[in-house]
Amino acid sequence: MLDIFKNNRYFLRFFLSRFISCIGDSVHSLALLWIAYHYGKSGIVLAAVMISFSLPAMLISPIAGAVADSKKRQRIMVITDIVQALSVFGLALLAFSGKLNLGFILLFTVFMSIASGYFQPASLALVPQIVRAEDLTKANALVRISTSFSAVIGPVIGVGLIAAIGVPLAFLVNALSFGASALLLYGIKAERPASNIEKGSYFDALKDGFGLIKKYTITSTLIGKLAIINLFYGSLVIIIPIIAESVYHSGAKGMGFMMASFGFGMFLSSILLGNVKIKAKEKFQLAVGLLVLGIMFVVLANLLFFSVSLITLFAIGFSINFLNVTILSLLQRKLPNEILGRVMSFLSAVSFSLMPVSYALTGFLVSLIGVKWILVVAGTAIGLSGLRIAVIKDFD
Repeated sequence: MLDIFKNNRYFLRFFLSRFISCIGDSVHSLALLWIAYHYGKSGIVLAAVMISFSLPAMLISPIAGAVADSKKRQRIMVITDIVQALSVFGLALLAFSGKLNLGFILLFTVFMSIASGYFQPASLALVPQIVRAEDLTKANALVRISTSFSAVIGPVIGVGLIAAIGVPLAFLVNALSFGASALLLYGIKAERPASNIEKGSYFDALKDGFGLIKKYTITSTLIGKLAIINLFYGSLVIIIPIIAESVYHSGAKGMGFMMASFGFGMFLSSILLGNVKIKAKEKFQLAVGLLVLGIMFVVLANLLFFSVSLITLFAIGFSINFLNVTILSLLQRKLPNEILGRVMSFLSAVSFSLMPVSYALTGFLVSLIGVKWILVVAGTAIGLSGLRIAVIKDFD
């Protein structure tokens, strides 16, 4: 599995940049969610912060995809990493000075969202440029290992930093991680993708994305499944802090362990996909993954013991990562490289567009029907999606 690093120093740089940056992101997410929840003690405030991160990225996704297919992708990633580093550094300075408030959190989170909206399609489209086609599943699994392992240790580090010195240091760690990531990505050399994109308006880019989704059957098949996963996955971001504080009364420590358990499931899933070649058809893999994910959401609804929640979040993390790697590898193999940026940005736009809906709905419904029924409905919808993909005949 690790032999890819020996023969591909560009992918090694890419991997290290994602690993370092993702650790910072995990620390930042814990600090951000914790401080946002304590500003309002409600799901509404958490939803507002998360919407400010997802909505701007969704709105610029069509343009971002066109940029990723017409400019050097590694250069886009370096610039956006620098923008995010400066944004988080601004949050750290405000927190150190005691002037940080909800307005500043929302403002700087919007800046980070816009940068992330450009970074994601460029990042996903760069991998096939620097990795051979036969190594794509291995490469994607390794990237997910870095992401998931970071999701395990990031919350633990975040808890320690918050307990030791408070939120400012947690923000500063993320700013430094973005800077290190930019330095690593700067050393990657990849050609500008061959593209026939013509300059046009925002709506031209949006129309172009729709056209590509309709043209390639695999994308139109998967987009609904990705939408459902992201719609209900977003609810966990709001629910975990509420469960940790209101149900288990475990504070930042409990939230950190819950997030780490989710990340550990992602980590082990990545190890499996990177070392074991699964012979089952991809349609079957996706169907089983969605069914397991749906069942785990329903299990999580039975909030009897903290240990049960940790085990269930582990299984949810495992399933989500399994689905992500399988879908990404499938798309990267099936689609031409010169359109990957636009297709990935469109898929990101769908995901990002549903996340604000998920945050807003969850924030509202928590006080109306409670956490349990939100998780039951989410699990049922995800499970039914798995059954639906199992019976699709023209999947490939």
